[in-house]
Amino acid sequence: MWVKKIKKMMLIDKRAATKNLKIAFFIGVFPATTESWFVEQITALLDMGLDIDLFAFRQGKNEQISQKMKDYKLVDKTTYLEFPEKRISRLIRALPLVFRVLYFRPSALFEIFNIKKYGGGARSLKNLFWTAPLLGRIEKYQIIHCHFGMVANNFLIIRRILKLKQPFVTSIYGQDSSKYIKVKGINVYNDLKKECNYFLMLTEEMRQRFIRFGFPPEKLILFYGGVTVPNYAFQEKIYTPGTPFNIILVGRFVEKKGIDDALRAIRLVHDQVPEVRFYVVGDGSSVYREYLFALTKELKLESVVSFEGLLPHAETLRLYSRPDMHLMFQPSRTGSDGDTDDMPYVLVEGQLCGLPVVTTAHAGIREGLIDGVTGYVVPERDYRAAAGKILFLIKNPQLIKEMGHKGREFAENTFDFSKINSQLMELYKTLIKSS
Repeated sequence: MWVKKIKKMMLIDKRAATKNLKIAFFIGVFPATTESWFVEQITALLDMGLDIDLFAFRQGKNEQISQKMKDYKLVDKTTYLEFPEKRISRLIRALPLVFRVLYFRPSALFEIFNIKKYGGGARSLKNLFWTAPLLGRIEKYQIIHCHFGMVANNFLIIRRILKLKQPFVTSIYGQDSSKYIKVKGINVYNDLKKECNYFLMLTEEMRQRFIRFGFPPEKLILFYGGVTVPNYAFQEKIYTPGTPFNIILVGRFVEKKGIDDALRAIRLVHDQVPEVRFYVVGDGSSVYREYLFALTKELKLESVVSFEGLLPHAETLRLYSRPDMHLMFQPSRTGSDGDTDDMPYVLVEGQLCGLPVVTTAHAGIREGLIDGVTGYVVPERDYRAAAGKILFLIKNPQLIKEMGHKGREFAENTFDFSKINSQLMELYKTLIKSS
């Protein structure tokens, strides 16, 4: 009883220390089912007493609103800066925004429509849709936190137009550290790296990559993504030879997830262990989906592979926590478009639930497990090596149980949101003091 009281007092103390912190989170799309990690982070920070509002450049689909989003009223806390694609809709909606600018800050109109400085952003009215909803509100926030580099580049335009002075930080994740740079060019972050106070890097490998891109090392902070550990129930995994050996992969249907490599590996495993079963959770474009379905048929795996579709996070957790779910398989690779899968959060989630992991030496993924202790790392695209590791675990079932326990311990110690968010709050406080 007294332990609960002490924990409650500690939580109250944390809230008291942070209740005056007002933070604005900028993100590309919200809500988004594939970004449950973002919901976990913001709700954990809200629990610690921060006053956070969201600003999204595009509204996601309503069916992607989870129960947790409803409980915390996250959609109500979100302001959308969406830019209408249809010209007539844009013109109709622009008029009240112009009046809003005239009411709050008439002097900003010149900057908003400064074609010489902002080109298409001014001409198309995009600047107006990005800035007008913020007037009378954005000034109250002490810190701006942008999620994804491309979002931070958008915010940089807003910052200049409205002449904002707050310190801001940017969390870099995956696509913004690889594909975006390949498409836009190495100089795409030139202005951002001068004006942004800090960049939170998901892995040390990513941090070193950005140093090579010319970012000041002192602005790059290693900041592992975290999860709310108590939400993930540990389930000891025990495999009995001769019974189904169940494997799970979770991810969007995109090239970088390596799902086709996974199917080829499963074919090799099935040749020796017919009891293997493979659950694929996720979805994507119809073209890539049909490609994976066709490959499954070509490999004669229709009775082995179960495509579960895009599931709510709670349903995915239930699959992780099945006592007869034995292994997580995530063979990520660099896509032909340069896209990388720097640190899939599902690796952490799986280990917390007791799943050993087989994955690839891709980007910063090796920092998400301990090779040979909580799982195995094989070369990118080497589905034969991956199949070999899976077969090794099937033939040595005691390792599944041992790796599951060690994986839980590793994930708890490395990716606990309570520790990570405490570090984030210290960073916020430091920035406020120095601003």
